Amino acid sequence: MSNIYIIYRSMYNSEGALTTVGGIENYIISLAEILSRNGWICHLVQPAKDSFSIKNEHMNVHGVNTGYFRGNLKKYALANWVKKNANKKTDIIIYATDSYSVNLKGYKQIAIQHGISWDKPRKNKNTVIQFLSSLLNQFKYLSYIKNNSTLVCVDHNFINWYRTWFNVGKKNVKVIYNFYTEKVNQSDFDKKWSDDRVIKIIIARRFVDYRGIALIAPIISKLSNQYRIEVNFAGDGPLKPYLESLFSIHSNVKITKYGPSESFKIHKEHHIAIIPTLGSEGTSLSMIEAMAAGCMVISSNIGGLSNLIINGYNGLLAMPNSQEMELALFTALDDFDFCKKLAQNGLNSIAYPCSKEKWGKDWIDLINKQ
Repeated sequence: MSNIYIIYRSMYNSEGALTTVGGIENYIISLAEILSRNGWICHLVQPAKDSFSIKNEHMNVHGVNTGYFRGNLKKYALANWVKKNANKKTDIIIYATDSYSVNLKGYKQIAIQHGISWDKPRKNKNTVIQFLSSLLNQFKYLSYIKNNSTLVCVDHNFINWYRTWFNVGKKNVKVIYNFYTEKVNQSDFDKKWSDDRVIKIIIARRFVDYRGIALIAPIISKLSNQYRIEVNFAGDGPLKPYLESLFSIHSNVKITKYGPSESFKIHKEHHIAIIPTLGSEGTSLSMIEAMAAGCMVISSNIGGLSNLIINGYNGLLAMPNSQEMELALFTALDDFDFCKKLAQNGLNSIAYPCSKEKWGKDWIDLINKQ
């Protein structure tokens, strides 16, 4: 059997417990599950203070002491460990993020690009400084792309950006959208959208500035007394005190937190999901989960989000500014039937391209072609 070595930053401890759980970590776990069930032996190679090797259900986890390497440079120690253990002819190396890719000549390699992350709003207002900072970021991310690796992108935004720099024709590039694990059935969808007495809105985002929390919160505050709505800010982060203060007297706005396994259930209880992000988005897992749960999505037109939403057909897209986001929310709240239609179109539009089955098949086909 062939081995697949997945190189990533630390996500397990020596007892096999997950120390970090986020979008990329869940992506790795799902990928190992799909590949192991199809006959490959999966290995996760990560940094560790003390070296260890353990086995869980779908992969072997190898903690590698990276010595004096720090930060992103740890990837070289991990790559050296893989070189000593992998078979050039049969084994495959997957860099779980393109920033961890290393040029290992002669090996079969795949790097995953999870979406442009350098498009966040610039705080410095000096045009020259903005330009130079952006240029340095461009060069940094271009350096992650290796000529002898297959590049997997979660959206078309990244590869379109790359075309502005180099010829893509000779690159081995594959776009594989992110995925949902559960989808609402038609009966439950119809039941949710049969009651328009109170419109339930969810904003499931990390409470940080670039996720648009400070953009959408004043709009919710303004509209919360004008419409029959209940709003759920679901997440955590440094802007939580700001939200708690702003909505302290709003009984119809709550601030909650839930685990990854609860996402589908929570979204299924809401009509509208708002994704007001200001930058750094691929084909957002939050958006896909919301659409699969039968929510109508209002989103900014950032990154890979516009790969999923056609404005006015299966959701509403807006520029990430107060005026357009408020107008989009007004439009939704003033026409319940229109919302339901967009939610239904959204559910239908992602049913196949964002299914876990399609995602798994795309990965298996890609591995088989290496």
